[in-house]
Amino acid sequence: MMTVPIKNAKSESSLPRIFDAIQKTLVSHKARHITFSYEGERIVAIEFVIAIHGDERPFKLPARIENVEKILYPGKTPRFLTTAQKTQAYRTAWANVRDWISAQMAMIDTGMVQPEEIFLPYMIGRDGRTFYEVMQEQQFLLPGRNEVRNDH
Repeated sequence: MMTVPIKNAKSESSLPRIFDAIQKTLVSHKARHITFSYEGERIVAIEFVIAIHGDERPFKLPARIENVEKILYPGKTPRFLTTAQKTQAYRTAWANVRDWISAQMAMIDTGMVQPEEIFLPYMIGRDGRTFYEVMQEQQFLLPGRNEVRNDH
């Protein structure tokens, strides 16, 4: 039984419609090279490239479906979830990604934020890791004043 209400917890949108909406939003905002990352038959992340200041930058947005399963069905081990429960968690995760991308693009469209402000945690570096993953490894420590290079 679901105990924590979360956005899209009861979404009935079809998965093809959700993925189509994500792609349309990204394409309408000049995204290129949109691809999906799979684990088995399930899509676990969407990767895309957008131009920022004339340079193409790759991004990877994970769905983290297992986290949604834990919130929707607390106390249940993932292997004991029914197919319907797993499908609902999958649909909920991707519906939230869809809505998040749409909201962020609206903020970009209105000039409230720049794309790099919104998508920076998801930018992929040369080593294939996202900025978030790099910062997580460094315990989110930014350089201190004494560590910043001074070219004077």
